[in-house]
Amino acid sequence: MRVVICDDHPIVVMGVKTILTSHGDGFQVVGEANSGQQLLELLANQPCDLVITDFSMPGKSHQDDGLSMLRRLRATWPDTLIIVLTMVRNPALLQSMLKLGVQGIVDKAGMVVELLLATQAVSAGRSYVSARHKAEIGGTLRRADATAGLPVTALSVREAEVVRLYARGMSITQIADATNRSVKTISKQKSDAMRKLGLESNHDLLEFARANGLH
Repeated sequence: MRVVICDDHPIVVMGVKTILTSHGDGFQVVGEANSGQQLLELLANQPCDLVITDFSMPGKSHQDDGLSMLRRLRATWPDTLIIVLTMVRNPALLQSMLKLGVQGIVDKAGMVVELLLATQAVSAGRSYVSARHKAEIGGTLRRADATAGLPVTALSVREAEVVRLYARGMSITQIADATNRSVKTISKQKSDAMRKLGLESNHDLLEFARANGLH
């Protein structure tokens, strides 16, 4: 199975390659990328069967990572298998990944154990969601931010995405332009997210985003 790996951290890419190599010769890494845009450019010239990619990566635009990147990937290469490596804890975002046709979601914290299980599952035509993410999607795990003491599950997918982009350093205006929404709508979604989480400052919001993988 031909594999392309995408992550902005070289150590993660090296770790993924090591895990795949330990499985023998069943997987061949045919390409590496460090951003969503680089991944899409690579796939245009390098056929592959499986993409293993990070969810949140720095880039020049909102289209370079997250749900937007996955939409572009799925629309252009509908038959390519996708496994997402992520620290995201928001059930709405996780469910959106699955709805976009992602076959596997692996918790980065458990990657050493779970990535091989995920690759084996998706290559056999099955889906795979890590135990922790499966529990969060099912609503049985309520992971709270240490500062707010309230669960990330409270956020809608759009609110979570606004928080994630804001934590990436984008302004309200930039998020509005990137998502084709009005500045007023983005501002309200950010405010609603802070209200739901009991956060009073932008600093607290950034800390929450980092603690919950929304960055």
